[in-house]
Order: sequence, then structure tokens, then C-alpha cells
Amino acid sequence: MSSSYPKKVWLISREYAGIAEAGGVKNVACSLCEGLADSGVDVTLMIPRYGCTDFTSVTNYTPNVIPPQHISVDGRDYVVSFDAATVGKVSIIFILHQIYCEKSGVYTYTMADEKRDSTCIRGTGFHDALLLDVLFQKAVLVYGAAAPSKLPQIIHCQDAATAMIPTMARCTDSLFDVYRQVKFVVTVHNAGPGYHHDFGSLEEAVSYTNVPASVLENCLNGQNVEPFLAAGYHAALTTVSPWYSQELLDPTNNDTMGLSQLFIQKGFAITGITNGIDCHRYNPSSKEASLLPFAFDPKKGRLEGKYKNRRYFIQRYATSGCQDSFDDFIRSGSIQDNDLDGKTGQRAVYFCYHGRIASQKGIDILADAADLLLSRRDDVRFFLVGQGESALENRLTKLATDHPGRCVYLQGYDRAVSRLSTAAADFIVLPSKFEPCGLEDFIAQLYGTIPVAHATGGLQKILHGKTGFLYQDNSGEGLCQVMSYLADEAKKSPEMMGKIISEGAEYIQKNYDWSSVIKDKYLPFYRQV
Repeated sequence: MSSSYPKKVWLISREYAGIAEAGGVKNVACSLCEGLADSGVDVTLMIPRYGCTDFTSVTNYTPNVIPPQHISVDGRDYVVSFDAATVGKVSIIFILHQIYCEKSGVYTYTMADEKRDSTCIRGTGFHDALLLDVLFQKAVLVYGAAAPSKLPQIIHCQDAATAMIPTMARCTDSLFDVYRQVKFVVTVHNAGPGYHHDFGSLEEAVSYTNVPASVLENCLNGQNVEPFLAAGYHAALTTVSPWYSQELLDPTNNDTMGLSQLFIQKGFAITGITNGIDCHRYNPSSKEASLLPFAFDPKKGRLEGKYKNRRYFIQRYATSGCQDSFDDFIRSGSIQDNDLDGKTGQRAVYFCYHGRIASQKGIDILADAADLLLSRRDDVRFFLVGQGESALENRLTKLATDHPGRCVYLQGYDRAVSRLSTAAADFIVLPSKFEPCGLEDFIAQLYGTIPVAHATGGLQKILHGKTGFLYQDNSGEGLCQVMSYLADEAKKSPEMMGKIISEGAEYIQKNYDWSSVIKDKYLPFYRQV
């Protein structure tokens, strides 16, 4: 590693794959930490210790590596402890307080929480969400002040839940000298509604952060104080694809609740670095890595195992004869496909979706399109897997029950089953209304499943007609027509689809493996910072 690159980096995140999981931030945090460590950087992850923290991969756990610290938030005193550990080559500092330890989720209440307290509705944000954010961020800064020899050259903050750290470091008298030589980076993973972690008023922001009002009034979006705006004054801003960077700086963008217009007004620059994927973790040639029951190789066109996975998925999770409820999900609808026993000459075409069941993901559009397509054609099938907004979950449940034998919805989450549903399909459908980067298209291509995506944000990394398909009319009818066309093409031109499958898998491994993204993008960016 060149000496001009940083030798020491702290990565600050509320989530991390394999330790505390919620959304896509967990994958970026984990892969970036591991990749930087492999490149010779001394990396420390800072993360709260939750009640749901998984310690399976954690080693060398050491309690109280510095004395407990008193931290004031909103006029109250909190005593926070700091434990150290490692995961692989990555050092960890766990930040401990009862408000984290009692949480069975990272950002939202779980079903278990709702059963204990009916006011803690599953899928909604914590009542003390701002406290969780600010106490964590202040704890990070207090740790550095108490252990200055451990300070890094760069502190990289992941998303809005950590975005106030640079401002508190630069604008708190007791911290200014401590962090004078440290540079800050804040990555905007999602600036859509619900992801801002903003303060409801200037007074609230001052009370929680102790940052002067004269500083925070420059970060107002209406009445709310926006962490991303605060970060823009004191950190280098990045986001998770060049396309999303362009959208964040587009004055006509209505998907950021006014942030885009303010980014432009304040002259902030936002560097887009497309997320990578750890291809080895999904390698379909390895059953151990992929978590699939049958191995195959899309790059070489060896797909027999892919179709064995389809048979397994349908028989194990999707037929009317299998159970309706599993440990991690509930089944609605079914797939009764005579193709499995060769009794029909009409080959079905399989579409899937797996991911968050959220408005941003265009689930309402997908449900409308699938309903139209299933009503018009007998030769299409749908596998749907995920959880999220209850109204959209109900919409998918109705879709599956309205088309028995041709559509199945698994409500919930299981990593192996989600991967299997993707590997079992011909196409994955991604009708996101906006999408900062997208991971599902990567996973699908590695599993020989062709992505069909709305041409927005990071989904535009798909090469239309070469590694997948992009479309513009993101309506139920528009998507239905696209899927119907592709169903015809899959039957008429299997050789063309086979070429897209192999080129897609090759393209992802060559261009978007995290090792390449870190070497070619992140390390040069850190050097600039």
C-alpha cells in the first residue's frame, strides 16, 4: 500500500453484516472494513452493542478498554462503557449502554417487542431513536478524546445516524483540538423519506448535540435540522453510486424531501462510488459460500444446478403440499407447476423479487404488474420474498392468494431462502422508484438470474441488453408489458438469454468485486481527503 494512503481508519456504523444487521449499510460497512484491512489499513469499527448483537464471528473480547465515560444528551447524564474485540483482521469497539442492550433490532421494533408492548409496533422506529443516534456519536468522540493515541487519520461515518460526528468534533470546544488533524467522510446511503435521522427543531438539535445554534441554523430544512447538511460543512460527502450522486444534486429531485435543492444551494460536492459485492460470498460454484443446495456456474453456462435449485425451492417452500409457516416466514399462495414432472409442453418463465417490502422499492408497481401479467398469461410464475410495510405485505399476500399455483409470497426473511428464490428464477424484477445503488441485481447476476430494473439511480449500472434489462415506464402496465416481452424472448431466444447470463456474472466479478472498488476508488479517494 502506498504511504500516501491513510494507515488508520475508523468506520462508524449502526450496523455490520454478521454482527448487527438491518439494511444495505451492513454489507458496505463489513466489506469496506474487511477490504481495507486486507489492503494493509489499520481499521477499527465502532458500533453499539445491541441485545440482538451476534457474537459468532467475534473474538478477543475485552471489556472496559478505557474507563466508563459520562456523556450528556438532552440534559441527562449517561454512563457509557467501551469493550474491544476483533472480527477477522478488523478491530471493534463496542459502545455499551442499557438503551442499546435492550434493543432486539437495530433501528425498528420487532415482533417480539410488539408482543411485549403494543405501543412498540413492529417495523416502526424506536421512540428514543434520536437518543440512540446522538449518544452513540458522542461516545465515539469521547472515546477518541480518552484514547488519543488510537486516533485515525480518517473517520468514515455511514449514513445519517452517524452524520453529526464531524460537526460535533469541529464545533465542540472540548473536542476541537483533539480532532484537529483528523479528516471526516460521510457516506449518504439513502436520502429518501424516513432515512434522514433529522431533529424536529433547532432547539431540539442544540439540546441533544450541544452544537451552537449559530452553526445548526445553517443546517435547517424547513423546521428540521438535517445531519447530512451539517456533514457537508465539515466532511467530504460520498454516496453509493455516481448515478445517485447526480440525482442528489438534481434540483428537480422530489425523493429527498428538499435535501437535493439544499445540497445545490450550499454548493456541496458529493462523490459517487458504486458499492461492490464480495463475489466469493455468493459463489454459486460453492454450496458452502452460496448457501444453495446445488452448485452451478453461470459464467461457463453450466446451469443444470440452477434448475435443480428451482425444483428444490418449489417443492420445499412453494407447493400447496408444504407447510404454510416456517421459523422465519409465512407462506401465501403456491406454485403448482407441471413443468417439474414434465407433463406440459409449455415452459413457464419465472420472475422473482427478494428484498425490503417498501414503497421505495416499487412493490405497489410490482404487485399491479404481476396481477396483470398473471391474468393475461398462463406461462409465468412469481417468487416473492421479504418483509416490511404491512400494507404492501398484505398486497403481496392478496396477489399470491388470487393466483393460486402461479405465485408464492414468503413473508419474512431468511438469508438462505432469499438467495435460493433468486437463484431459482429466470428474471429478478426491480421496479424501485429510486435506488441509491442496489445489491439485489448484483446477487441475481452472480446466480445467473437476469435483472429487469427501472432505470433509476444505481440500477443503471446494469448494461441494457448485455447484462440485464432497463425500462423507463415504471407503472403497472408498463412493467407488465416489459415482463411479457421478456417471457416471449426467453422462450424464443434461449441462446441470447444464456449469453446475457454468462456476461452478467463475468461483468460483476470483473468490475464490482469489493477488492477492486477499494483499490481503484476508495483508497485514491481517501488520499484526496
